[in-house]
Amino acid sequence: MNRSFPPSLAALALVFAANPAFAVEAPKPKAPEMPPFEVAQPYPNTWYGRFGPTNCSWIDMGDGVLVIDTGATAADAKNLKAEIARTTKNKPIKWIAMTHLHSDSNDGFTTFFPTDATIFVNARATGAIAGSIAQGKAKAPHVIGISDHIALVAGKQVFEIGVPAGNAHTAFDLYVFDASTRTVFAGDLVTTDRCPMLSDPDCDIKGWLAILERFDALGARGLVPTRGNPTGNAVPEIEKTRRYLTSMLAFLVEKKKQNAPEARVSGELAAEQLADYCPRELSALNALSVYRRLLSDGTTRPGSAAARPAAK
Repeated sequence: MNRSFPPSLAALALVFAANPAFAVEAPKPKAPEMPPFEVAQPYPNTWYGRFGPTNCSWIDMGDGVLVIDTGATAADAKNLKAEIARTTKNKPIKWIAMTHLHSDSNDGFTTFFPTDATIFVNARATGAIAGSIAQGKAKAPHVIGISDHIALVAGKQVFEIGVPAGNAHTAFDLYVFDASTRTVFAGDLVTTDRCPMLSDPDCDIKGWLAILERFDALGARGLVPTRGNPTGNAVPEIEKTRRYLTSMLAFLVEKKKQNAPEARVSGELAAEQLADYCPRELSALNALSVYRRLLSDGTTRPGSAAARPAAK
């Protein structure tokens, strides 16, 4: 894949003004307003954009559109739908894939109702999705729960939609891989130039590392994350995530064998830096979130989401 991705999407810059005590308060400079969305087109039939806090993507499959993630709010989802209609000349949305169920990535889901689209989710998320659908009064879409991976074929386009064998970033992760461009739409499994977040109560580092191996096996070159800027050079970003997770797991397993108290774990980790793009304080929070469920063999006890029954 020789095509390079377009320039990075713009990031919001927050401006803080400090005033001395008892001084007359000067007018505070306004923070730059973030546009409601930004869109780029890396390939003739593929678009991605930042809608609110998250990246969403869509692919023109010929007779319909595949959408990957739906935005954080109803407003984000409405903007996304409008951009899909504009860029694809009003082609119908036939498929929606949800990379995970965190609200900042997919709370816009029900804004797509009513829909005839087929919804792809991690099989363990079908119960949660069924609950969301049941709360609405719209026509229920067709939901397919993925337990391993499937091929979505439309004309000459082939996509792999797959999930980790167990928990990874969450209990409900899912990825989409475009075989023609070798681009992986990775959700939060790889976040470019951003520290991986391990604070989800169902995060499992071993499972996360295993799905990164799947990206290697697929030969992923392009990467569209939910957080951070998409890139045409996925390999170093995947490797950075792997190094951080591997280092974190080794550190925590050693402390677990020592039966170290949490204060010691966070204190020692705050003095280190496992990755130059991960603030020490954030790594300490990540560590405690995992350490409380970690067993000495490096596996983690199931969290709340893993115990939820799936819809039948």
